[in-house]
Amino acid sequence: MASSSSSSSSNRLRVGYAFPPNKERNVIRPSLVDYAKLHGVDLVRIDLQTPLLHQGPFHCIIHKLYDDAWAEHLQDFASKNPDVVVVDRPDLIARLYDRVSMLDVVSQVKGSDSGVRIEVPKQIVLKQEDGEIDSIRDLDVKFPVIAKPLASDGSAKSHEMSLVFNRRGLKDLDRPVLLQEFVNHGGVMFKVYVAGEESVCVKRKSLPDVAETEEELEKKQDGAMKFSQISRAEEKSEKCNGAEKKEAEEIEMPPEKIVREVSNGLREAMGIRLFNFDMIRDGNGTYYVIDINYLPGFAVLPEYEQFLTKFFKEVAEKKKKKKVEEDDSAIEDGKAKPRCCCFQ
Repeated sequence: MASSSSSSSSNRLRVGYAFPPNKERNVIRPSLVDYAKLHGVDLVRIDLQTPLLHQGPFHCIIHKLYDDAWAEHLQDFASKNPDVVVVDRPDLIARLYDRVSMLDVVSQVKGSDSGVRIEVPKQIVLKQEDGEIDSIRDLDVKFPVIAKPLASDGSAKSHEMSLVFNRRGLKDLDRPVLLQEFVNHGGVMFKVYVAGEESVCVKRKSLPDVAETEEELEKKQDGAMKFSQISRAEEKSEKCNGAEKKEAEEIEMPPEKIVREVSNGLREAMGIRLFNFDMIRDGNGTYYVIDINYLPGFAVLPEYEQFLTKFFKEVAEKKKKKKVEEDDSAIEDGKAKPRCCCFQ
């Protein structure tokens, strides 16, 4: 076994990473590997065919694997190598794989001094055993709604979503399914990427506002539209009308204070350090968190190489500082302090 807690002859930081191939391409790009290496950080691919205990040494491990076997291997590794920082704990990450409970943590985010409200759209689960829905009011939500698979596990199916206009659109949905009330937000979404205490917000195009009333929506023959269909329809409309696109570009970014408060609030509530969340703002200035993803494709960010490299170095520095403080405390107590064998 290569001891991951043994001292290294160099001061370089070794970060092991474990990703499915398609996810690895969205994070561990050559530009990041090169930039990190230039700044003293070596990114090392973890061999999933070799026991983790036989690999290393590592100072830090980042990962995005969904199976229970990996979680068990990582737990065993962490218990035997308490000096290695694991980002993040599999049991905490697993909460984000369930869209039903994913957004529960938003209620723990404290409101801003400016009075800005941070909410979650009303949502319910349409179960397999639920019969014919006579009225959307029976479900305590209003049309239109966004239909989302319950699982958010990175699979292709987990990304299959629809905008549902009326009860006819509910009939063809695969159940169980999460129904989340659609909030008009000017066709703009704010995607916030978080790495430790740092966060970056970018503006992205989103679904256009729905202007029809519930009565008008009930008359639509196409009761639902998949997101892919909406995207194609938007492409056609933009060729003949750029007014909405220009209006979206003029929408202001959220204040940095709001981004920072929500980012820090979610990080503390979840106990997770690498994630992103999607946030929208309605016409009244209320913000809604509509989705949270673990270790997303950071490569979409400008200068993401610096962003992640800084995070890796700060994680290692905090761990080193904590160890020194523990050692000093043990010396003051006149006895060796027991080491904690857990995720950091």
